[in-house]
Amino acid sequence: MSKITVCLLLAVCLLTAACGAASEGIAVTATFYPIYLATINIARGVEGVEVSCLTPPSAGCLHDYQMTAADRRVLADSDVVVFNGAGLETFLDKLLPQLDAAAVDASEGISLLPGHESEQNPHVWVSISGAVAQTQNIARGLAAADPQHAEQYEANCEAYVAKLETLRQETASALAPYAGAKIVTFHEAFDYYANEFGLQVAAVVQHDEGNAPSAREIAQMLAIIEEQGVSALFAEPQYADDSIDLIARETGLPVYELDPVVSGEADPEDFDAYLRIMRQNLQTLLEALS
Repeated sequence: MSKITVCLLLAVCLLTAACGAASEGIAVTATFYPIYLATINIARGVEGVEVSCLTPPSAGCLHDYQMTAADRRVLADSDVVVFNGAGLETFLDKLLPQLDAAAVDASEGISLLPGHESEQNPHVWVSISGAVAQTQNIARGLAAADPQHAEQYEANCEAYVAKLETLRQETASALAPYAGAKIVTFHEAFDYYANEFGLQVAAVVQHDEGNAPSAREIAQMLAIIEEQGVSALFAEPQYADDSIDLIARETGLPVYELDPVVSGEADPEDFDAYLRIMRQNLQTLLEALS
């Protein structure tokens, strides 16, 4: 066999291997819905990158999520794992160091509020500014893990951040007349949102997710509502609890729903789900506070 023939065969083998590697693509796993939504916007149109959501819509905020064997397999097969961080996904603490996947902490470097359920509040994405910062963190993480497509990630990030900034400006303008309004929320998901737009969370109904407040805690909330002139009560569509209905009956305040964007079908074509849900939250707030 001539040297030319050998070289040609080697070139064909190398090209075949390269094509095979490219066809495998990059598997990106986001831990839950809001992180998934940010990630699909950043990876939009990037060839060979597939984004999946680890947990089902019923998982909610992941405070007490228990991984399944299927979850472990998905994570083991992932090239990149994108997670909220801020102490939310404690189920990943021991597993992440064992994975070959690149780990992207969406809350890295973000200033955190104190939490009711823990030392820090992990619901960063519910603030629109928090969602912007998380989007930028995710884009940097994907670019580091997949430098071949870094420019596309950056461009997608800039485009999505522009949409988020428009939403932030709309929300700030609409809520400006209600600065200082006091509300009662179901749990601590909306603390960041309230802090960003000048609202005050006077009380939180459920400090420990899944545990209804005691009679004493409800009495304390009723006193706070009366003393501080609370404007409205807000439940969340993901959780059912009779406590907020009891508080509504005792105070005569109406109950509205605010969606913390923690549940939804992982539809890769539903890029604007976060924007849509947050605009609906704004309309709900305007109705409640008017």
